[in-house]
Amino acid sequence: MKKSLLIVVVLLFALSLLAFSVAYSVRFNERAVVTTFGRADESAVVTEPGLKWKFPYPIQSVTKYDTRTQFARAEGEQQSTRDDAQIIVEAYALWRVTDPLQFYRRFSNAGPRAADHYRRAEAEVRSILRTAMSETSDYALSELFTAEGSKLPDLEADILRVLEANTTGENAYGLEVLAVGISNVRLTKDNSEDVIARMKADRQRLAQETLSRGDSQAQTITSRAENDARRIRDFATYLASEIRARGEREAGEIIAGMDEEPALAIYLAELELMKSMLGDKTTLVIDGTTPGVGLLDPNAFDNISGGGYPEGSLAGRLLTDPNGDQNGQPDATVVADADVPSASTGGGTR
Repeated sequence: MKKSLLIVVVLLFALSLLAFSVAYSVRFNERAVVTTFGRADESAVVTEPGLKWKFPYPIQSVTKYDTRTQFARAEGEQQSTRDDAQIIVEAYALWRVTDPLQFYRRFSNAGPRAADHYRRAEAEVRSILRTAMSETSDYALSELFTAEGSKLPDLEADILRVLEANTTGENAYGLEVLAVGISNVRLTKDNSEDVIARMKADRQRLAQETLSRGDSQAQTITSRAENDARRIRDFATYLASEIRARGEREAGEIIAGMDEEPALAIYLAELELMKSMLGDKTTLVIDGTTPGVGLLDPNAFDNISGGGYPEGSLAGRLLTDPNGDQNGQPDATVVADADVPSASTGGGTR
């Protein structure tokens, strides 16, 4: 019983070894190269995924390559720009295997495993990338370091063209460079102060241009405002002259009427004087002979006839004595009180 079990185990182990040596699988993201006695031709490439069969080693062997994107990075390399500035550029490249047979022929001498081939291919791509970074010399420092319109994308495109030229054609590596990117650009210590000084000068130039533009706009606004003010003043002067002329015409008509009846003009002036003198909270103690206040005499309106004027008014006196002579003096002191119940007994105005 034990002997039979041992035989079964040995047979299963032998079958496993046989299956491992004659069968292999290819994933969807892989391409395989099947070599016969170390040689491979166009028919040796397997592109369809799934379980495959082969002759056992050493007759045939299989090398499988991952066709997904690979990454190669070039560390900081000092480069010279067109204006002789020294900068440190770091770049990377994305690549993948597109021709497994050519890739195998190119890098199979690096070792028996696919990982060895990838390691050698990455080193080659990195070496070409470093060489291609010399394209930096076609660009000035100001073209790379600018807030708008930087030519870094153009530099990346130039590096990509150099990589494609060195990995295709007669020097085909069986791979395709998908993209190139510049991950970092640094200034050397010697150039940092110069760049900072140029940046400061650029900022000062921009500030001066902004100030000049602001001064020009301010002058334009001031000139426009002065023109507007001058037009307004001219219009106001013209309008005032029109109003003054109309007032003079109307005043002329009134003056002409006053010339026909001077006593009426004097009487109206006396009334205006009374209105201006008798304000709120005002008490006046004045002599009845004071010019212009005759209307305050209690007896001023006693002897008015139709179309006449009070005797105590200047108009009445003018009609009575055209020469201005006054006969007799009023018998009493005139007291005018706007709101205060009693008047003081002294002379003057309070």
